[in-house]
Amino acid sequence: MIVERVSRRFGARLALDDVHLAIAPGRLCALCGGNGAGKTTLLRVVAGFLDADRGRVRLPEGARLGYLPEGAPVPPELTVAEYVGHRAILAGVRGDARAAAVARALTEVELTARADEPMGRLSKGLRQRAALAGVLVGEPAVLILDEPASGLDELQRTELRARLRALAGARTILWSTHELSDVEAVADQIVVLAGGRVVADGDVAAVKARAGTGPAPLRDAIAALAAAGAGAGAEEGAGRGEDEDRGEGAR
Repeated sequence: MIVERVSRRFGARLALDDVHLAIAPGRLCALCGGNGAGKTTLLRVVAGFLDADRGRVRLPEGARLGYLPEGAPVPPELTVAEYVGHRAILAGVRGDARAAAVARALTEVELTARADEPMGRLSKGLRQRAALAGVLVGEPAVLILDEPASGLDELQRTELRARLRALAGARTILWSTHELSDVEAVADQIVVLAGGRVVADGDVAAVKARAGTGPAPLRDAIAALAAAGAGAGAEEGAGRGEDEDRGEGAR
């Protein structure tokens, strides 16, 4: 999957600024950065929920994409199997293939034993797994996950890490997170956003080298990169504004 020089503006605010990144098939890529860095906007553009003002997203030919937004709502009155079956219909899975697709998706997230349980009775961690099954039922080759660890406890996050690692290989996964211990544990690639720009892209060692923070934890490296990137973006934005003001005066 390749994101080619994508920019997106909301009014006067430039949310994404010439973002370029490539994720090889089967890789597990973590998208990191502070609040307001542009992570969710980028994921929505990649998933097709937002149009880019400039640039494009290229997927492998014929690849399906699955998107799980943060806090995705699930209907409490449906059973797990009914919910995943409904998502299968939306994904275009028809006829006899639907039951097999639902069974496969529930097996992948280890929810077969909960298939007949109403969604409203599940814990947050189990609801998250059911929502993920609803994405997997369409057999996407590319998975886009926005803060899937949000609100999970340590045990649930450990289970999620193992699940992401198991899902990768057959799929390309781009996921946003603030949980940097998860990133260090399972990510093949880390992309750091600051001020809507990519300020680092590589594995853990490459990101730390880019930050110049030595043996400090990954959290310190990403904080340093985010601060430097946000500062540079603000200075450039001010410079652009001055140029535009001078242009207005000349006209």
